[in-house]
Amino acid sequence: MNMEAIVTRSQLERENWHYTDLPKLLKKAPLKGQLRDPSRTYQRIMVSTVEKLCLFFVDGVYQPERSQLGALPSTIMQKESSGYRLELAGQTCLVTSPIELLFTTTGQVQEPEVRLHIELGANGRLSLLERHESSSHNATIVNMSIALQPQAKLVHVKIIAGGNAVHMAQTTVHIAEGGFYNNFALIKGCSLVRNEIEAMLDGKLAQCTLNGVMLLRGHEHADTTTRIIHEAPYGTSREVYKSVLAEQAQGVFQAKIIVKQDAQKTDGYQLSRALLLSDQAEMNVKPELEINADDVKCSHGSTIGDLDANAMFYLRARGLSELESRGVLIKAFVDEILDEIHIPEGHDVCRMEVEEWLNECI
Repeated sequence: MNMEAIVTRSQLERENWHYTDLPKLLKKAPLKGQLRDPSRTYQRIMVSTVEKLCLFFVDGVYQPERSQLGALPSTIMQKESSGYRLELAGQTCLVTSPIELLFTTTGQVQEPEVRLHIELGANGRLSLLERHESSSHNATIVNMSIALQPQAKLVHVKIIAGGNAVHMAQTTVHIAEGGFYNNFALIKGCSLVRNEIEAMLDGKLAQCTLNGVMLLRGHEHADTTTRIIHEAPYGTSREVYKSVLAEQAQGVFQAKIIVKQDAQKTDGYQLSRALLLSDQAEMNVKPELEINADDVKCSHGSTIGDLDANAMFYLRARGLSELESRGVLIKAFVDEILDEIHIPEGHDVCRMEVEEWLNECI
């Protein structure tokens, strides 16, 4: 996937990009910027943990000398013709803290592309904290594929923040029998983002949870597009996303749950809630259900609105200023979804990003 290929997709694929008109948006988005030292960005986005397990990428290239693997063998990261492969089939017992995937761009490579395949063996347990931050106004393309073997469990937190960059990402997940995939995505501070996730529940009793929050201001545009495909019976999927948009920001949430004919006893839930802080902000939502089985429980919902006037009056009547009241209500709106982050280090970083955004926006 590259920028030119994205722009020239088929008619059906272009329909999925209806609310994110790339040719138009790319004219507005600055793709070149001042070059900076990636080491400074690396030091700033490092997460403090007792034991750091970090895999560091610059312009899509793995940097083993800057990475920290702890007791993990260096062979877990392999270079392949199609990109990189992180395989933890037999080493998950050694992973006692989250593995941080740290990505930064310098502007020295136009449209750097990250290609990474992650393989988690049967009964494996892993937490990933994926962080993207640009040192330039360049475009980054991320292709990530994940395969979970039977009974494997992966908790995955992704943070796209800062740099005023363009970020195009596609994550594909295959979940085998009894496997569990949990994804949380925070999007903040980029001029243009398309974060696409496709999760396939291939085995019975597979589970998938997708959550996230978009914090947008100015002329920022962010698009979260998801597809959850239930292939086997007794699968469970949960999906909740929240968005806060200020000034002239544009947000997109497209989500589709597909239940195949053999996927009886499927339980699927999907919800999008958006908070508009100005009359110029725009949120486009397209929830979908495609059900081909007759014994399922699936639902979806969507709400878009502004701050509750009664709640504002209640807080103002108790001595808070208008700005303080707005801050309390927005923070409460976002905090509810942050509670779904199951990596403590990821929860702390996301909360810090939210507080920083509120201080700038309110």
